[in-house]
Amino acid sequence: MVDLQSWMKEIGDDTSIAKLTIPGTHNSGACYTALPSVQCQGEYVTDQLKHGVRFLDVRAGKLFMKEGEEAKDLQVIHGKFPVKIPFPEKLSSVMKEVYEFLEENPSETVLFSLKQEGIDDWNNDQDEFGNCIWDRYIDKNKDKWYLGTDLPKLRDCRGKVILFRRFGVCDENRAREFGFNASSWHYNTVEDDRGDFVVQDFCEINEPSDIEKKLGYVKELAKKAFDYNRDNDNKLYVNFSSGANFFNTSCWPEKVADGMIAGNISECFNKAIGIVVLDYIEKDNWRLARELVEKNFN
Repeated sequence: MVDLQSWMKEIGDDTSIAKLTIPGTHNSGACYTALPSVQCQGEYVTDQLKHGVRFLDVRAGKLFMKEGEEAKDLQVIHGKFPVKIPFPEKLSSVMKEVYEFLEENPSETVLFSLKQEGIDDWNNDQDEFGNCIWDRYIDKNKDKWYLGTDLPKLRDCRGKVILFRRFGVCDENRAREFGFNASSWHYNTVEDDRGDFVVQDFCEINEPSDIEKKLGYVKELAKKAFDYNRDNDNKLYVNFSSGANFFNTSCWPEKVADGMIAGNISECFNKAIGIVVLDYIEKDNWRLARELVEKNFN
């Protein structure tokens, strides 16, 4: 049986990240008491990592009710809402969990997807959000990060956090040392090929019948990823199984996660299909996380 806490230990150093099958979590930090439509996970980030997750989707924004530099002590956000009430979950706390996990498990790497959400008053023509991330979070811990713009092989990123950067950077010199550029893809896309990565992120689940439609998109991209990766290792497939409708309780994140399980999402799991991003990944005693990890060894 594969040890989920250190499963990458058994994979060769020359293996590209793109050649793996990686369990991921959507809104990974949204695991606390919050609005029911905001919560996306049932266990903390550390528990996710210990159960095989190697892609974290984190959204960050300014602290509410704060101004100036004090507001830039960023909190974890889902859309416009905090993931933890009444007290905020700080971005620094999530990063600390990842650093500590990698210190204990140096054979592993974690892709850290970071996106700006929350209050939309950043001056990003001047890289305000990017500079905040660099100055407050990255530069002080550069030894803990893989900041190359490529898709690394495991030998280059073991024990490090890979930055999957979902925000733009205007400064071209800074961009060359600021992680893998995933700053944009088409909203609500069923398949968007950006050259070095492909995304399926159909997220507008307006009614329960859209859950089955979403499941079909997940399965279709997984098959394309498997077919492509048999002969290539230069494109990362990112396949979101998540979606929601804030105004329809039958389409909240947990309902969509249940629909993925009921629709047998795991029948599309295979070797080298990239990242499969899940909500409530702890369901069924982490069954989907385990099945994804085990495909790397089949």
